[in-house]
Amino acid sequence: MRVSTEFAPQSVRARESEHAIGPQANLIPLKELKRACTQNRAWVSVGGLVYDLTEFYRRHPGGQDFILLAAGKDVTKLFEAYHGQKQHQVLQKYQIGLLAGQDVPSFPPPDNFSLAVKRRVDDYFKSSRLDPKESTGTCQRYLLTAVGIWFLYGLQWLLPSESFWRFYLISAAHGATISQYCVTAVHDGSHGAIGHNPTFWKLLLTGHDFFVGTSSTLWTYQHVLSHHIFTNVDGFDTDIETVEVEYRRIKKTQKYFGFYRFQSIYSPFLYVLLGCSVRIKDLVFYFTGRRGPLQVNPFTPQQRVIFWGGKLFFFMTRIYLPLLWGASVSRVLSAFFVADFTLSIILALIFQATHVVDTAAFPQVNPKTGDIDEDWARLQVETAQDYGHDQALTTFISGSLNYQVVHHLFPYVAQEHLPAVAKIVRETAKEYGVKYEIKDSLWAAIGGHIGLLRLLGTPPHSH
Repeated sequence: MRVSTEFAPQSVRARESEHAIGPQANLIPLKELKRACTQNRAWVSVGGLVYDLTEFYRRHPGGQDFILLAAGKDVTKLFEAYHGQKQHQVLQKYQIGLLAGQDVPSFPPPDNFSLAVKRRVDDYFKSSRLDPKESTGTCQRYLLTAVGIWFLYGLQWLLPSESFWRFYLISAAHGATISQYCVTAVHDGSHGAIGHNPTFWKLLLTGHDFFVGTSSTLWTYQHVLSHHIFTNVDGFDTDIETVEVEYRRIKKTQKYFGFYRFQSIYSPFLYVLLGCSVRIKDLVFYFTGRRGPLQVNPFTPQQRVIFWGGKLFFFMTRIYLPLLWGASVSRVLSAFFVADFTLSIILALIFQATHVVDTAAFPQVNPKTGDIDEDWARLQVETAQDYGHDQALTTFISGSLNYQVVHHLFPYVAQEHLPAVAKIVRETAKEYGVKYEIKDSLWAAIGGHIGLLRLLGTPPHSH
């Protein structure tokens, strides 16, 4: 259940900010902040202070889209994860007041582990003279993957195929190749984790709309503005959002039903429906203006074109054109589902095996303060698990997401650099007594997910 904190006491950091700017500070109600979520009025809250970025977002080095998505929200940890002291000083120019109230949990100031790991990783890139966002090899992979998607599409529909198995093998390969584009290009684009060109990031992201038929804008809300800030926090992480009667039980706060005792068996089979489910939910989120606990800001004209254009393009290429070329309805639909089921199961297992596992923490919001009492960086380590370190094939297939802990701590770092950074994080975590879970392989990581399903599928009274 989500904890409402709109009228909870100000966080420690907010109270310190209030003191810093004096008793005559302009108090801005939470509702006023939420209304400032458009191109004509874009405000954000960081550390309990409110900033008017209406005049700045168009020249934001990280692109205007990220600010327009963040407008009207408290984005303290998101800002801190991507920016340093220099950017914080720039931000102060746009301060307009102090936020009165809150609707998301705050975290305590960074602890010694958080400060040490950030300093050491920064020192690594400086001493190595490496740009954490640059990776020529990764960009080449994006291109080859995109070419592979179109090659397999053409091979399936434009060349005669008399072999039943060859046709559907190509369908499965098509879905698997799209999954590779998602865990690399789409994922990196959503974090701005490759190069320094926002237009390039946006181009990568649109593959989510056109190749998969799912909204890149809504994905960014879910993944960047929710999951990465409040990882595994019930009510605030949209990745673990559930309805009252869910097909599976993945957190203790869910009501138990008898059929959950079999969820470790049937749930993985249902993961093949991920793609279809997300496409339907896209429409719900678009029209309701909500993405779980998040307010979905009004789409810009460009975002609307990509949203609807992507869905039209997806339908035309996957259904209409093959029919136009003479393929039977049964052949078109079966090829669609083989590709989509392959795409869905790969993505579902890769992402479920990193956070929804029996070794991961599920942080609790303090009911008295509405805040989280443990350091954010420490929780990023404890709410995830890595797997298959130094296994080249696993790293390739997962798009380096087997280094999940490192990615959560440093989301702006390109995939190529994650293995080297992992060694620094692992040593620092050991030094400061932070639990860093690393499974031997992807299969062991998936086993951790199945283990959680078994644990929470057991009737509560039998624990």
